[in-house]
Amino acid sequence: MKQWLEGHPKAKLMARKRAAILDAAHRQFMAHGFDGTTMEAVAADAKVSIMTLYRHADDKDDLFRAVVVQACDRAVEAGWIDPGAGLTQPLGEALQARAMRFQALLGDRETVALLRAVTVETDRFPDLADRTWHALIGTHRDAVAAFLAFREETRSLGAEKRNRLAAAFFDRLVGTDMLVSLLGGHAAPSGLQEARARAAAADILAAVPPYAPSRGMV
Repeated sequence: MKQWLEGHPKAKLMARKRAAILDAAHRQFMAHGFDGTTMEAVAADAKVSIMTLYRHADDKDDLFRAVVVQACDRAVEAGWIDPGAGLTQPLGEALQARAMRFQALLGDRETVALLRAVTVETDRFPDLADRTWHALIGTHRDAVAAFLAFREETRSLGAEKRNRLAAAFFDRLVGTDMLVSLLGGHAAPSGLQEARARAAAADILAAVPPYAPSRGMV
């Protein structure tokens, strides 16, 4: 989508209209998908003319791309945890907390809607599929790998092994219930999420060298 320089005489007005258009497009695409959304519906939802809409977005592809990029950025922001956070907690406890937060974000209604919208359009927008994966999985994986590099117990494992452990950690947390959510069902019950969090943490604790015994709780 187009941007206007701050010095432009109508920059603030254009920014407000752009925000309204993006919000409306997000609602339309998440509810109806790419094929089920029209530029006319977005313009009506945003309360702008179709001419104004095309002043901001070249076409529906351009608008969809902007919506997905914004949604991914928001997902990264919502899920971001400082790699140094939790250093004073026992290792297992800190990992379980991260696991529970990740599962909550993955099962969030907005996340499920984003996955539905992008999955259908992977052939048309392969770069957006990659971006969505990175926002929802990759950033969390990298954050856990960085967290393990901060921890005294796991620092000596080496970068390659820490990366493998971080990837396996999230493999433990994504189950078939995610498919249920994508198909309109309910997210996994909290008991199952807690069990997964404990199992994912236990796998990492099992890799802690004998000379650095874990203080974790599993």
